[in-house]
Amino acid sequence: ICFSFIFFVIGIVGIVGNGLVMYAILCDNKMRASGTNLLITNLAFADILIMIFGIPEIVQFMINKGWILDTISCKTNRYILVTSLYGSVLTLMSICIERYIGIIHPIKAHILCNRRRIVVVIALIWPSSCLAGAPTLIFNQILPGHPNLPGLKYCMLSFPQNPDLYFLVFKYTEFGLFYVFPLMIQVALYCIVAKHLFMGSEKLHRRLTVLDENGFAKERSSEAVQARKGVVKMLIMSVVVYFVSYSPHQVLLVYNTFNPKHFHDNWTFRVFVMIIAYINSAANPILYSIFSQNFR
Repeated sequence: ICFSFIFFVIGIVGIVGNGLVMYAILCDNKMRASGTNLLITNLAFADILIMIFGIPEIVQFMINKGWILDTISCKTNRYILVTSLYGSVLTLMSICIERYIGIIHPIKAHILCNRRRIVVVIALIWPSSCLAGAPTLIFNQILPGHPNLPGLKYCMLSFPQNPDLYFLVFKYTEFGLFYVFPLMIQVALYCIVAKHLFMGSEKLHRRLTVLDENGFAKERSSEAVQARKGVVKMLIMSVVVYFVSYSPHQVLLVYNTFNPKHFHDNWTFRVFVMIIAYINSAANPILYSIFSQNFR
C-alpha cells in the first residue's frame, strides 16, 4: 500500500506538471515560436503517456503480483508505454542536437532548426518509436508465472522461436539504441556546448553584442549569455536525471537476461528501481520551473 501510494503521488505530479508545461508553451505565442520549446512540449506529452500507461500497470502488478487483464491489454498497454519511452529518449536527443546547432553554429541554426524542421523532426520521432516498439505489440504474451505459484501470470515478451536468444538480441539492441547511443551523443554534445558557453564566454560576448547608442550593448549581451546558460543548465539536468533514473532499470534488465529464473528475488530493490525510473517523468516540470524564468 505504501509503494502504491508513492506511485500514485508520482503519477499525479507527473501528469499535472507535464500538463502545465504543455499548457504554458502552447498558450504563449512567444514560447511556442521556440524550436526547443516545441521539443519540450513533445517530451512532456511522452512523459504524460508514460505516467498514464505505466503507473497503473505497476500498481495493479504490485497488488495482484501478476497480470490479471487479457492479452489485448497486455499487448496494447505495454506497446504504448514502450513507444512513449522511446519517444522520450529520441526527443531528449533531438533537444540536445538542436541546442548544439543553435549555440555552436548559430548561423546554420536559422536554416537547420527552424520551426518547420522541428515539426518534421517531431513527426518522425513517433513513427520511429512505434516501429521500434512493434516487437512488443506483436510478441507480448501472457505467460505462466513462478513455478511455485501456479495460476500466476505475467505479461512478457515471448518470441515463437528461440525465445531466449531473440529476447537477448532484442534487449541488447534496445539497450544500445535507446540508452547507450543517446547517452554518448548527449554527453559529447553538451560537453562541447558547456565548454563553449562557460569557458569561451568572451568570444560569445562579442558575437552576441548588439550595438546601442545609449551604451547598453554589454548588458544586453550579458543577458543573452546568461539566458543561454540557463537553458543549457536546465537541459543538461534533464538528461542527467533521465539517465540516473533509468540506469538502475537498465542494469536490472541486463541482469534479468542472464538470471531469468531469479525474477522474484530482491523484490524491494525492483520496486525501488521502478520508483526511480518514474520519478524522471515527474521531475522535468520541476527542473523547468527551477532553471527557466519563462516557465516560472
